[in-house]
Amino acid sequence: MSIRQKPLIVLLACVLLAAGGLSLFFMRGKGLVDETLSLQAGLLVGELPGPDRRSGVAQVTRNIDKMGREDVKTVRDALMADWQRLRQQGIDEYFAAADPDRETLLDRDIRRLVTAGELWFATNPRSNGQPPNPRKPKQATQKTQKTKVTPAAQLLEIYRIALLARAGKRGIPVPEWLLGMR
Repeated sequence: MSIRQKPLIVLLACVLLAAGGLSLFFMRGKGLVDETLSLQAGLLVGELPGPDRRSGVAQVTRNIDKMGREDVKTVRDALMADWQRLRQQGIDEYFAAADPDRETLLDRDIRRLVTAGELWFATNPRSNGQPPNPRKPKQATQKTQKTKVTPAAQLLEIYRIALLARAGKRGIPVPEWLLGMR
């Protein structure tokens, strides 16, 4: 290799490194959405045990930090849709199960609820770690409004009470706000 070729090779290597760095900068967050969606779906259904669950939530947080606003919204919306589907599935299974099997289902759903709360905070880059403030109720008008209590709402309330009682018995703090409004 001649003396003139060395600077050219170094210059070419620098240009390639700069181009690679710029492409990574402009492409960051791409491809992370699918990875994050897959990871959080697995976390919610309980595919990962304790330490792996914590590292999975940390990975979701790292991925969210690299994403753009629209990608974060996509991931957050998918999380809430998955959570609502799993919550309804848990309610259905709870009421279909025999009394001895209900505690096992509640324990599974407590793990899901805790994971959903952690993922909710992980997918909110501006989160302060506190649950959202409840909205102020609208002022009642002159007419008294009678609200119908649907059977689904009654089942949700029974399930909610059972789940919170089981979590309290086990000493596990759960994000109640994810169970729906009272």
